[in-house]
Amino acid sequence: MPRCRSRSGFTLIELITVMAILGITGVAVVGGTLSYLGEIRSRAAASRLAADIRYAQRTALAAGLRTWMVFNVGANSYQLHIENAANPGKANRVALERPIDQTSAQMTFGSGPFSKVSISSVNINSTTELEFDSFGTPYDGNSAALSTSAVVTLSNGITATIYPVTGFVERAG
Repeated sequence: MPRCRSRSGFTLIELITVMAILGITGVAVVGGTLSYLGEIRSRAAASRLAADIRYAQRTALAAGLRTWMVFNVGANSYQLHIENAANPGKANRVALERPIDQTSAQMTFGSGPFSKVSISSVNINSTTELEFDSFGTPYDGNSAALSTSAVVTLSNGITATIYPVTGFVERAG
């Protein structure tokens, strides 16, 4: 009598069922992650912004020169500046190189790692410029000491807050 061999393995139906379950699970996981991507990018942009504000303040302290951050809400960008030591004053300021990317160009949101991130509003005593004196004290665009906290708001409601007197920077959201 011939022996009946038992086959071990999976049937086509079982394989298709498992693949369908994995596909549904994968869509659920990836879909949930993608919904947070905009918020993650906004938080990363706010962290970068806060780091650049701290850098401007520390550069003012170390160099003994005034520094500025000029925000352009319409262009989703900001630019760092430092006082020209040979020709002091706001009118003669020069672009300051950022240490993170080694460039003095404008920092622009809305592309690359910060795609879909925008600057929603800037309120620095009703101006769009932040200045630090050689002691690290924050001022507004009119060279008046901050009387209230300055706030830069990015998309998704993420904020960077600069406090008067100390210039402490806090990212929230």
